[in-house]
Parts: sequence; C-alpha cells; structure tokens
Amino acid sequence: MAASKNSFHFQEQVIWAKEEKADFILGETFYSLAEASLCLEAIKAYGDGLPAVINLAPTWKDHTVDDIPLEEACRKLEEAGAAVVGLNCSRGPKMTVPLLKRIREACKGPIAALPVPYRTDEKTVTFQSFKDLCTGRDAFPSNLSQFLCSIDEMKYFGNACDEIGVQYIGLCCGNTSDYFRLLCETCGKTTKASKYTTDMSKHYLNKDSGLNEYNTKVRKALLGL
Repeated sequence: MAASKNSFHFQEQVIWAKEEKADFILGETFYSLAEASLCLEAIKAYGDGLPAVINLAPTWKDHTVDDIPLEEACRKLEEAGAAVVGLNCSRGPKMTVPLLKRIREACKGPIAALPVPYRTDEKTVTFQSFKDLCTGRDAFPSNLSQFLCSIDEMKYFGNACDEIGVQYIGLCCGNTSDYFRLLCETCGKTTKASKYTTDMSKHYLNKDSGLNEYNTKVRKALLGL
C-alpha cells in the first residue's frame, strides 16, 4: 500500500527494523489516534508484512488527546491492521487494569499492557504528575523511587492480565530486572534469572523457618511482639 505524506517520518525507522530482521515492529507512547494511525500506516507500507504492535499512552482522561475513548481508538487500530493493540506508559498497574478490561471487550485480537511500575491512583493518575513527598516539587523524571510499586502490586498486575486475557505483557519507564522476573513468574513463566528469586524460608523473621531461641527473641523484638 502507498503511505501518505504525513507518515513519511516513520519510514526510516520501519525500514531499519525490517533490514535488521525484526520479528515485529512496535510503535508506542502515542497520545493521539491520529499519530498512532500514521505509524501503523508506515509499518504496513514499508514493513514487508511484519506484524505491527501499536500502543497508546493514557493521560488523566480515559481517551486520547484527539478525544477518542481509548478502547475505541484501540479497536480502530485493530481494524486498520494492527496485529496487537494496547496501552503503555503514564499510568501504573492499578489505574491501567480498568482500561484493559474495556479494551479487551472492544477488541478481538491480542492486546498489550505495559504500565509504569509506579503507584498512580485516582488523585495522581499519571506518574508524570507526582509531587515529591518531602519538598512538594515535581518528582518526574528523576525522583520517582518513592512511588515504586510493591511486589504484591506487581503480582496483582500479572494475575489481572491473566484474568482479562492480555497476551502482550510488560512494564514501561522505571522497570527493573527483578520486577520483570517477578512479572514473568506471576504469569507462569520460568526465566533464566529465576534461580536468583529470593527465598526467605530460612529468614529469622519467618516464624515457620525453624527458629532457634535467639532468633525467636530477635523476631519478637523487631516486630514488637
């Protein structure tokens, strides 16, 4: 197919990916359906049939900046030929999961979910809007560690993706190797790095670890028992 003039700025990237034997081409962090559509158009025109994965980035509102509900925008991209559609960036797991449920209902094929590993919520919807808890200044981009998700929150995200039926799962800005390993394991995958998964079964704070008398006293002292 012929690409429009406006999709030309994606051409070089698509051709490079094709020449380097990519398995698929990913276009993501699009805040508008219009830009995402131009990327998809270029992939179809210059990608020699490589599958296209197109992800939109949610903002405070549940629609694109060109005012289209995210689930509708994903459906339009799927209908236009994207192999996988979904969301990446901006929101953490808690705020991304409800959107994924709507996208799953709107789309027939595989969907993607790559939130940031930060604790965004109804009061602070995007990680770009966090304020430092001590100074009140903008925490983005370099002072975000105070808002990182817990292990349990990451497990919640992995389990939610499994229940919803998300096929393309990952994490965006702020991801670390231990987060990603945990996410893989939660989704039933064993990685090469799984041999490094923490085993706390013998730790002195674990009451079932066969504690000796001294460690029992330490445990009680630390936990205020």
